[in-house]
Amino acid sequence: MPTIGILLPGSTLYPSIGMDFLQGIKSCFKFHEYDNVNYQVSMIGYGLKDDEIYTAAEKLVVADDCDVVVAFAGDYHAAKLAPLFAAAGKLLIITNAGANYPETFDYPLSHTLFHSLNDCLCCFLTGKYAARQEGGHGAAMIASFFDGGYRHTHAMNNAFQLSGGAIKHYYVNHFKKEEFNTDTLKAFINNNPDVKKILAVLSGDVARFIFKDLTAVQNELKLQWYASPMMFDCTPGDFEDAKPAVPDGMCGYTNWVPELDNEANRAFSGHYKNEHGKEANIFSLQGWENALLIMEYLQQRKAAANTEAAIDQLAGKQIAGPRGSIYLNEERHILAPAYLVSAKGNLQITVEDNINDTSEAWLEMKAQIPDETFSSWRNTYLCI
Repeated sequence: MPTIGILLPGSTLYPSIGMDFLQGIKSCFKFHEYDNVNYQVSMIGYGLKDDEIYTAAEKLVVADDCDVVVAFAGDYHAAKLAPLFAAAGKLLIITNAGANYPETFDYPLSHTLFHSLNDCLCCFLTGKYAARQEGGHGAAMIASFFDGGYRHTHAMNNAFQLSGGAIKHYYVNHFKKEEFNTDTLKAFINNNPDVKKILAVLSGDVARFIFKDLTAVQNELKLQWYASPMMFDCTPGDFEDAKPAVPDGMCGYTNWVPELDNEANRAFSGHYKNEHGKEANIFSLQGWENALLIMEYLQQRKAAANTEAAIDQLAGKQIAGPRGSIYLNEERHILAPAYLVSAKGNLQITVEDNINDTSEAWLEMKAQIPDETFSSWRNTYLCI
């Protein structure tokens, strides 16, 4: 019987984040008839404090003898956690949305895999795509105070500029809801009618505020919206509408939407709804996919001499999941297909195109990561 340790964050923006993730993991094991699984769960706040996360991980490894620990936290935590797992001969999986670029560590990390939803990569692809579309070279870049603190914002606007676009205006909303307004953004749009493109990195209630506040301007000027992955998500949060009215034709690359038409996604969505009485979402998908990765690792571990040997055998192996085939690349990061989607009405989504193999785009994105020091929020993305 394998013992799986899970370090779960909390969120006031998306209160169900930990619950949905855990349900996704358990549902996947149950669907694949992995009945004898022991789960050990610890909460880690917003995924912010190194020492607290280390202490929780240490208990899972030492006291609970977990075979695998999944930490829903930022990649940077692996620097402190990896030596613990190497000493114990156990596997650590760091999982998150991928809203920051992949970390560069001072030394190779053993016994550690990085699973993400590849947000930065999707934003990078969206920036490139936006620059190639008709409507002029100029764009306004908008982000929330929260979303703007992660590197997916740089991935989108830098890709746009490297592909021939020019950022004409930056807008970041105030972090207090009661002080929210788009006056400066509306003034720029009204004074620069030739700038049609909007590059948007938003999530949660702020996206809904902006959509509503710019309705009149949008109807008059027909702005072209190029959006980050969470703008296509309908996970319930602390906002009124899970499916807000969006600008018609809003488009961008994303990692997963419920509308994906493949057998694994239908199985995931159907089983999850039957078991939990609610629709699957991005966090339950993330949990489900981690379970698929764990099951494949445990299969390799049966014949492997140790954890590192099992990881080597796992590398490059295609694993069929709800967002298509995922695999572990040479840097031990999970890559998956990216989907170009468009939205209209109340977040009615159409899948327009896809990139099945994102390995080339991953390398292209990595090549444009700046070398200089940067600041960023340290809490796990969407955990506020």
